[in-house]
Amino acid sequence: MQINHYSSPWIANQKQVGRYRRDDEPAGADPVAQPIDPPAHGSYGNLLFDPRWKAKRNEIISRDKGCCVICKGTDEIQVHHRQYQYVKAMKGFKVPWDYPDYLMITLCKSCHQRGHSKFKVPVLII
Repeated sequence: MQINHYSSPWIANQKQVGRYRRDDEPAGADPVAQPIDPPAHGSYGNLLFDPRWKAKRNEIISRDKGCCVICKGTDEIQVHHRQYQYVKAMKGFKVPWDYPDYLMITLCKSCHQRGHSKFKVPVLII
């Protein structure tokens, strides 16, 4: 089933998970033979201090003219991933800066929190 998540920043009823792998981590065994049950979201916060994320974040904010795409506010601007991608060969998620620009949008803190409280970010297994 193809999900169209380009028209809205949020998609309901999807499982949000949080295992991230850096590009230099070795790939593990193919997880297809066993259920995918990644650990909690814990390592994600540390990746947001990486200079590659900071550069990507600045690109997205510039593209969106420095304001929230929902309310047009400019206070407490954040970048939201509209989809997470789990890479089976790596047994982990792509790092935050390794997504195409069209899967990221600029949101104010309020719209970002409100969206996460209502919806789950879709996960694509590749």
